[in-house]
Amino acid sequence: MKPLERRSIIADMVKKHEIVQVTDISRVCQVSEMTIYRDIQKLQQEGRVLKTSRGITSVKTDSADENACVCCFKPSESRLAARIVYEDGSAEKVCCAHCALLRFKEKKEKPKQIISRDFMLDTTFNARRAVFVVGSSLPVLCCSPHVLAFQRREEAAKFIKGFGGSLHTIEEAADAVENGMEDDCCFTSHFNHFGKER
Repeated sequence: MKPLERRSIIADMVKKHEIVQVTDISRVCQVSEMTIYRDIQKLQQEGRVLKTSRGITSVKTDSADENACVCCFKPSESRLAARIVYEDGSAEKVCCAHCALLRFKEKKEKPKQIISRDFMLDTTFNARRAVFVVGSSLPVLCCSPHVLAFQRREEAAKFIKGFGGSLHTIEEAADAVENGMEDDCCFTSHFNHFGKER
């Protein structure tokens, strides 16, 4: 059985049962517990499961529609999507780095992780340490001003040479997004729907 298949089985098991033991997962997947621990570690990095003293459990989401962005309610399943994980194990899905930065700025409890994809390399990483490109000329069909996350500054700098935009840390990018918002953007619809703080 391939790792992706095992991880899918683990995710299904924790959705169906509140707590799942590693020994039970190992028996179902017919692999060693050490292999399962490696799979669980990967799922934890993606924000899909939480390891507790009693076993493995699913990460609680704050959104009623688990495939909708918590900011603008667009589908959060694209390549630009990100997942925000908080210290208490709760998680939120967002459609893009733009919305991730809005949540980062508005939530009083800062996230433990913002799991995102590097725009160039397509690798998953914690975007709290990302370099963000704001306002490039590349037509990105999502929120405006659009934001792209990069794991490495040198890759982001190369991107800017071809497509423009400006480089920012997470705090700077959050300010740039908030200051560059237009009235018809997701920010307005989000706050009209929920009020100032969700």
